[in-house]
Amino acid sequence: MKVKNVVHGLFGAVLALTMTSVVAQPTSYPTKPIRFVVGFSAGSSIDLVARVIADKLSTELGETIIVENKSGAAGNIAAGYVAHAAKDGYTLLVVANSIAISPAIYKDLDFDPKKDLAAIAYFGIAPVDLKVNKALKIDTLKDLIAYAKNNPGKLNYSSSGVGGTPHMATVLFEQITGTKLMHIPYKGGGDALAALMGGQVNMLINPLLGNANSDKIKTLAITGDHRSPLTPDVPTFKELGYPEYDVGVYYGIVGPSGMPSEVVEKLNRSVNSVLKNPATIEKFTRSGVVPQQKTAGEFQSFLQQDMLRWQRVVKEGNVSIN
Repeated sequence: MKVKNVVHGLFGAVLALTMTSVVAQPTSYPTKPIRFVVGFSAGSSIDLVARVIADKLSTELGETIIVENKSGAAGNIAAGYVAHAAKDGYTLLVVANSIAISPAIYKDLDFDPKKDLAAIAYFGIAPVDLKVNKALKIDTLKDLIAYAKNNPGKLNYSSSGVGGTPHMATVLFEQITGTKLMHIPYKGGGDALAALMGGQVNMLINPLLGNANSDKIKTLAITGDHRSPLTPDVPTFKELGYPEYDVGVYYGIVGPSGMPSEVVEKLNRSVNSVLKNPATIEKFTRSGVVPQQKTAGEFQSFLQQDMLRWQRVVKEGNVSIN
């Protein structure tokens, strides 16, 4: 009897230890540093957002988060790198609109964003604004559209490159307003803004930066349901009669498909907690980003719908990287 009791006692202890391990396993993540891979250069808007989240999320999770920049090919180098990474939740990709645009433009990607990447958490969205150089002597969106319609191809605009959000946002603008503009791509957002400031181009649609007006430029409209506190005097496209022009620059994180659901859920909960942090809200607000929460499933559906939208825009606009 004593032997049986000892055996039973050992079995019970092992069973209890096993059950404890099973229960504890999901909460043990993370046990080492996490990498946030960003497909654009340090100092870009997505890089700044990534660092705000990484700073607060590392405290939330109790582990270091390293932001690593792998720029190139409109973010596709970084996306491919993460798509092929281990499915353990330690290598994640910070994304913006380009993750939904690229599949419609790049035909030779070494990964499939729909199959190889899975949504984890959404950060928020920033409006885009339409700026013109003051030398154009156009002060309203109505007058800009009228001029563009009467002078097809005469107005030009800068962008951060073919297939980037500023480029595609302008293509969508052309389609909605029935205008035809000339595209002049640059190597980055900073160069595109400098070209506008310097008078090399007439207009630019870009993420809201807060510099609505200066002695060189004037902002005619921003996207979103409400005016931005950064530019309270600038009307929305919705106010001006174009509610269907609802493009914005959104941010979030995804990882390789097949990650443990417990890891995805923990990351989602933790990010959503960070988004409620007053310091995060304050930093986002200063950058023009409106914090928003989504479940992983909601973010996945959002990305799929956005991919469909940009497929239509690319096809109708006959956009290609060649």
